[in-house]
Amino acid sequence: TPAFKRVISNGLVLDKKGEKMSKRLGNAVDPFQALDTYGADALRWYMLTNAQPWDNLKFDEAGVDEVRRKFFGTLYNTYSFFALYANVDGFDPETMMGEGSLAERPEIDRWIISKVNTLVLNVQKQLDGYDPTRAGRLIDSFVNDDLSNWFVRLNRKRFWGKEMDADKLHAYQTLYTCLMTVAKLLAPFAPFYADRLYHDLGGKLVSVHLEKFPVVDAAAIDKELEARMDIAQKITSMTLALRRKVNIKVR
Repeated sequence: TPAFKRVISNGLVLDKKGEKMSKRLGNAVDPFQALDTYGADALRWYMLTNAQPWDNLKFDEAGVDEVRRKFFGTLYNTYSFFALYANVDGFDPETMMGEGSLAERPEIDRWIISKVNTLVLNVQKQLDGYDPTRAGRLIDSFVNDDLSNWFVRLNRKRFWGKEMDADKLHAYQTLYTCLMTVAKLLAPFAPFYADRLYHDLGGKLVSVHLEKFPVVDAAAIDKELEARMDIAQKITSMTLALRRKVNIKVR
């Protein structure tokens, strides 16, 4: 009986200039020191998303620190925003996630739910094709570009109201769905961080690694809505770039 069906061969880890690491050159990185400084998940995420496993990796500690700040920091801030208001309002996903339907939610909610289901579909496709690098980059793009910089920024005021009306409940339901889905998708890439996020969100199992991997809800995907919102994002991005070019502040 074969010991395995498929094998992925790892490339070499080189220094940031592309030179082979050695004690003689003094360019070797102590892996244990790097783990202590940046954490295991940031290190894993950097190595998985920076280059395909079979390619040589130019290792730069500045890149690991950037990953820690830009990806994990952004995801943490997004969760913290959710937790702050959810705790104040007493949002309970166990009893409140089933209220209402997706069709009743505003367009911005339906868009991000469509995006997160498209993300599940594409991440599964890349992992099935043994390409964890592209899968990780898709998660990174969703967290930074779609969830944090677009959905949360455009919907902050919906969480500020005093009453738990239908619109506010929809906002909580939508953001919770996105965060929990990301926690499960992130599990193979950043096992410790994903487990913490899962439990902070109220996950019921002992570990996120005992959960089933997310399954796409095809009915929730609206490609036309995604395309229209993509145009809006591009226009906004171009406008902000032009304002920065001529030193016009946003506010």
